[in-house]
Amino acid sequence: MKKLAIKDLKLFFADKRSLILTFAVPIALITLFAFAFGGVGQEKGKARPTKVLVADEDETGASKNVIAQLDSLKEIEVSLTDIGTAENRIRKGEEPAVLVFHKGFSDSLNAGKNPPIEFKYDGAKEAEIGILQGALTGKLMSILGARSIEKDVLTMVDSDNPGIDEVTRKKIHSQISKNFSSDQTKKISTTLIKKTPLVAEEETSPGLIQAVSGTAIMMLLFSVVGVGASMLDEKQEGTLKKLLYSPLHPNSILFGKMIYANSVSMLQLSVMFLYAWLVFGLDIFSHLPSLLIMIVATAYACSSFGVLLASIAKSRQQVQGMSTLIVLVMSCIGGSMVPTFIMPLFMQKISVFSVNYWGIQGFYDIFWRKLPITDLTFLSRILVLTIIGTVMNLIALQMFKKNVLKIA
Repeated sequence: MKKLAIKDLKLFFADKRSLILTFAVPIALITLFAFAFGGVGQEKGKARPTKVLVADEDETGASKNVIAQLDSLKEIEVSLTDIGTAENRIRKGEEPAVLVFHKGFSDSLNAGKNPPIEFKYDGAKEAEIGILQGALTGKLMSILGARSIEKDVLTMVDSDNPGIDEVTRKKIHSQISKNFSSDQTKKISTTLIKKTPLVAEEETSPGLIQAVSGTAIMMLLFSVVGVGASMLDEKQEGTLKKLLYSPLHPNSILFGKMIYANSVSMLQLSVMFLYAWLVFGLDIFSHLPSLLIMIVATAYACSSFGVLLASIAKSRQQVQGMSTLIVLVMSCIGGSMVPTFIMPLFMQKISVFSVNYWGIQGFYDIFWRKLPITDLTFLSRILVLTIIGTVMNLIALQMFKKNVLKIA
């Protein structure tokens, strides 16, 4: 018994690739989740500022002053825009929300009423928006609360001293203003900001879209790896050598695998969305043309990944080891496992290099944002997936000639 165990251990340590991957996969996942959830990589006390779109429709001194005070806070980075542009970008998923200072803001402050401030947001990002709204409400209450008490004091001084000259009055006002800080009083109500989802929360839940698209793409990547690896099985069994002696052009062997992988990928994605329709009521038939195009583009990109891995590796064992690591990492940073909005900024930036990200965003465009098939944002997702698939297929073709044909 002991000798058998020692024998297996020797075989385990002799396979260097398998040994490395045994530890590399969990280490990679621990690292990614630590960055995503644990705040690793961020300096203590130096959190990156949150970018906030702001539309100033009031355009008065009062609104500009409040916006300037918001922008001066280290936690917030204000980006001014007009309401039309902001709403369009939110509907396309390019921005999460916009803070709107409506006309009458200054008049409401002077009258002691809650000012007309509205927070328009993408309902698919409810968790992210809740955190952002809470932070903005607290800051605005501090700023507007201090301004409210300051105004009351200045009014009282003016009414008690009607005969003072203008120069003296301005000096007194200036001194009083200096004595007020943003952490004073909070006379403004907690219902300060009105929340309005721009993409209405209808029968389709954003959580359902995330679950279906994210999981379907991740599992598809695992499936196509097996499809591509079948080429290596044919090599080991001698089938590939027989095909090379046939009248077929060597490239036709790889193209056949590509067609096979694409067909399986499209079938798997189609079945997954049919299942989501039958069990969870996902409305797929109202968006059928867009859905079919996105399924074809996603299947093309994913299948090319499986064929590429099979062309690079020299055995099925290598394919299985590499695929587990690469698919899990891509799925993590691409949004299949963790929604991208809760990731640190640098992880959000690298997520665009994964197939998962573009596929998930494309399905959000269809089911949540309801973008038309001709919309440039939707078409850009299709274009990126097509480019990813084409580039990987071209690399696979070169590696197939180098690694597979020469050793068949």
